[in-house]
Amino acid sequence: MTSRRALLKTAFLTASAAVAGQAAHASPTKAPKKFDETFDVVIVGAGGAGLSAAAHMPKGVKTLLIEKNAIIAGSSLVCDGKFSAADTPDQRKEGIKDSDEQFVKDLLKVGQGQNNPDVVKALVKALRSEYDWLTSHGIHSKYVGIASGMSVPRAHNFEPPKVLELYQKTAKANGVEIRFETAAERLLWDSERERICGVRVRIGKTTKNIAARWGVILTTGGFARNPELCAKYNPAIKGVQAISGAGTTGDGLLMAQAYGADFLNPDVIKATYGFTPNPKTIKDKSQVYYVGAIIVNKDGKRFVNESLSYKLLGDAALRQPESKSFQLFDHDMMLKSMETDAREKRFWGMVDKEGKTPYGYVGKTLADVAAQAGIDAKALEQTVKEYNELAPKGQDPLGRKSLGSGFGKPVPLKTGPFILMPTTAVLLSTYCGVKTDPQTRVIDVFNQKIPGLYAAGEIMGGVHGAAYMTGTGFGKALAFGRVAAETIAADKGA
Repeated sequence: MTSRRALLKTAFLTASAAVAGQAAHASPTKAPKKFDETFDVVIVGAGGAGLSAAAHMPKGVKTLLIEKNAIIAGSSLVCDGKFSAADTPDQRKEGIKDSDEQFVKDLLKVGQGQNNPDVVKALVKALRSEYDWLTSHGIHSKYVGIASGMSVPRAHNFEPPKVLELYQKTAKANGVEIRFETAAERLLWDSERERICGVRVRIGKTTKNIAARWGVILTTGGFARNPELCAKYNPAIKGVQAISGAGTTGDGLLMAQAYGADFLNPDVIKATYGFTPNPKTIKDKSQVYYVGAIIVNKDGKRFVNESLSYKLLGDAALRQPESKSFQLFDHDMMLKSMETDAREKRFWGMVDKEGKTPYGYVGKTLADVAAQAGIDAKALEQTVKEYNELAPKGQDPLGRKSLGSGFGKPVPLKTGPFILMPTTAVLLSTYCGVKTDPQTRVIDVFNQKIPGLYAAGEIMGGVHGAAYMTGTGFGKALAFGRVAAETIAADKGA
């Protein structure tokens, strides 16, 4: 059986034959005889995971956090701030009964068995620890909501800028050095110790080799902004618009793969359903389908069970003619959406006052709203008639038996005005990545640890599986950032 040691030895022989001064593609990079600088730990990527790792690094550990952009640029900064955790004081205050066991069960169900149970259990434990740390430092949830994949409300709502500011201040107070406009190009390998020992970085036109005595933590995010990688791993999302952190181009993934890092769940790269056409930010999203709306295509027909994860809804929507679809809902559902999520007021708050909204078509009857949207009125009326007759009775042909992930019961669309919202799917994250153990150590294709290499946040694979639970992306970054810091500090280069 070929070992990673033999693989790397062969790679080094190949690399040594390359032209001097040129970087070999997807090959390990041998450490220089002399480094430009030396740290205990180097963290690559100043998003949520990187800042969390930096903030939780023990005092006295000489740590460098680098970011290729001029500012904090991870997806955590542009997310909506949902952070899922179980059995919290916020939940108990609202009479919500939840537990780690139920949280794990929900995650494995949503993941359809494609996520790693041990990593999932580690995530749930770490999420609660991080929630406690955040609240103890004055970061509090505005409210607890229920969304995709949850059997009970557990999405705590934080303000990302405040969260990241706290981590950055804490990291600096602990002595962590943070450098922007410093791009990692290659991980460096110590062939004698057989471990990752640093990072080659580029600052403008200058290249430096930085040693990391204990190892490197990759917190570089996903690759939603790398069209070539997206098309390679999931051709179905080719051309789908991305709204993610500016730095999510797959740098860390490629650097880890050069050392044989295993790659999990590339088939689950999915777009999130609920966005307005040509969206600009995460705020351009409405999910009235989780309070009762149905989803129809341009022919006025339903094509999906609306209670599914919005990732699976995105898959189904992108397969429709011209990739066009609409959320259809009545007045009662509109009011319920604004009551459930205050952000929905931006979309629908003007309907009762002005009888219109720039985010969709408003009509007193189904025929009226269908005509405005260019949908066949009879087809839409028949779709609603069948849905109203069957879904509330639990007999929906498409299998909808709840409003979302098992909570709530389908209700009929009956009270005008009716609204048709043109809706699309957008790529927010890639949800797949390198294989790690529950302590964030990166695992290679031979199921062995790659010494000195750790990964946290979106770059991790095996966490979500087939679909995604709201609040576990932002949460994963913050929670596993802490775990990575604790693990590398405990390993100390061992």
